[in-house]
Amino acid sequence: MHRVHRPLALLILGAAIAGCGEAPVPKGCGPEASAAEETAMNGTPMPECAGPQAQACLADSGRKHYFCSTADLLEWQKGLEDNEGEIVTFTRDLSDVDWDPRDTGDWVTMDTAWFVVGHERDNGQGQTPPAGFSDLGDAEIFASKHGGRITGRQGLPSPGD
Repeated sequence: MHRVHRPLALLILGAAIAGCGEAPVPKGCGPEASAAEETAMNGTPMPECAGPQAQACLADSGRKHYFCSTADLLEWQKGLEDNEGEIVTFTRDLSDVDWDPRDTGDWVTMDTAWFVVGHERDNGQGQTPPAGFSDLGDAEIFASKHGGRITGRQGLPSPGD
């Protein structure tokens, strides 16, 4: 039986945890605060889109696309070709902002966000899209008020579900 020294074990554990964070965002692909004059799916200006807005960036070209909702982004992404390269996606972080579209707030990558799906809160576009949060506790509070279940990116419903 090998004996592992506590300081060495803590060092190894710390290095492992440090590798579990958010992947770096490619240069030129950082999110912009609701800057788009029109969105990719329906042409609505971002400042008119309430709730969980979304953004995508094609890392190879730096080209950005803006969406009124996470549901719109997922629908758009479903139609892309496999050769588009790396796509970085963001959702409006509802942990620190109101549902109101004028409160642009912060953004979180969709790969690290917590989502509430199946809730009752309409975004003004006739949708109840997945609502994204950087903080699990905030997602739990939202779900307790508006229903739904909490999931990570992998648990998001496919468009049309």
